[in-house]
Amino acid sequence: MHAMATMRATLTLTPYEDTLLVKAQELITNGDFGIAVMVAHLACEISADRAISQAFTKKRIKYLEKWVEDLRLGHNLANPRVLKLYNAVTGDQIQKPSNTFWPDFKESANLRNDVTHKGRIVTKAEAKKSHKAASDLVAYLNAR
Repeated sequence: MHAMATMRATLTLTPYEDTLLVKAQELITNGDFGIAVMVAHLACEISADRAISQAFTKKRIKYLEKWVEDLRLGHNLANPRVLKLYNAVTGDQIQKPSNTFWPDFKESANLRNDVTHKGRIVTKAEAKKSHKAASDLVAYLNAR
């Protein structure tokens, strides 16, 4: 008779935004700077969307979420309409001066828009700064 060892599988779930930030770093390492900026901002949008959705639940107004979602233009907190929604439902003022990452995030969001809409070429330094800004924003949102 064989003694059978009991194996326990451990499942570790990594949030999408964390995976995207790792991928963005890999893209920077591989010299794909513009794509890295876009991927890093996708991580920000996922985190912002999750934070807003959780705020609807916390405030017990989940029934309004779909209706508001239909009115919203995207998930980018650099968009004034999305920022106003985030501030209103969370009670947070993410753009306050004490959040030192905010100006770099806004700059990075502009860079992302230039890459997406104008085909801007991104330098390694810009991509690294953008990745840092995105990582800081995601960390802030995840800590709330």
